[in-house]
Amino acid sequence: MKPIPKPRIVITGDQSTITPTIDDFFAETLEFAQERYNLLPIYFEIKSGELAYHHNQITNDRVTHLSYHNIILATVFETRTEANNVMYTFFRDLKGLEELIP
Repeated sequence: MKPIPKPRIVITGDQSTITPTIDDFFAETLEFAQERYNLLPIYFEIKSGELAYHHNQITNDRVTHLSYHNIILATVFETRTEANNVMYTFFRDLKGLEELIP
């Protein structure tokens, strides 16, 4: 499995340039977990949602995560910088699977 991508900042409007990196990150994580732990693909989910820091506040910040049986395996945070560019921060942690799978 490739290393976790380093955080990247892209200019607002150029978010599509990082889409392949995000897609590959989730695909590699899923494939590794599926092969290593012999997992069924039907239980993997990728979900995305807005981050709200205060009740009823709309933001441009998002979180997208890959999970297996509600155990989060990988996450990408999309947050705005002070210059209104977009920062992508990647996280991966498969330790939850070790507890689920004997």
